[in-house]
Amino acid sequence: MSWRAKIGIVYPADGALDDEYWAFVPEGVTVHITRFAATDEQTIEVFEEQANSPDIENAASHLSVIGPDSIGYACTSGSFIYGAGKDKEIGARMEAATGVPCTTTSTAIVNALKALGVHKLAVAAPYPDDVTGRLKVFLEEYGFEVVSIKGLGLMHGIAHQPVGASYQLAKETDVPEAEAVVISCTNFRTANTLAALEQDLGKPVVSANQATMWELLCLAGVNPNLEGLGDR
Repeated sequence: MSWRAKIGIVYPADGALDDEYWAFVPEGVTVHITRFAATDEQTIEVFEEQANSPDIENAASHLSVIGPDSIGYACTSGSFIYGAGKDKEIGARMEAATGVPCTTTSTAIVNALKALGVHKLAVAAPYPDDVTGRLKVFLEEYGFEVVSIKGLGLMHGIAHQPVGASYQLAKETDVPEAEAVVISCTNFRTANTLAALEQDLGKPVVSANQATMWELLCLAGVNPNLEGLGDR
């Protein structure tokens, strides 16, 4: 099946949206997902501990046995929580452990936004306010202007939100001056609604799982469609 590329995903144990990664890959690309121990609790302390855990690179090294073309750490909060730079450090740790091109979801979001040439952002996230605040700082440290931001305040159960939850939150968060909308969290479902959301808002929408797969395809030498990022 994987005559074009094998994509590796390192997912926290509570990650439940494996199907979203498959939704964003073109023909000939396969997705291979592994997990490491993690809690469903959405706190700064949990994410800081997770970002520093060697479980991330250890899980990546398990994936490297099958010869992936790229590997991603698929957790937005666990890669933005310390601010700009920690995301790249995590990617570097994974590369050192595997010898494979690696990235993180937060790195991928930044690179996708740069590829789109946007600066002013509306940011939608399912997290508690203090975690959402760390996301704002992260994006601003990378040079973006967050003109609107809104969270759901969820401490648990993000993966169990209904399909349209991210669509509704993004519409509530968007403002006219925003050049693009960012939807954070790899456990927040977006694949089913991104096309409709971009059509209704009339601007690019970058979601966590979408950006992760776009970056991983680029690293694997597969040229994804940049227009809208979600298109295959």
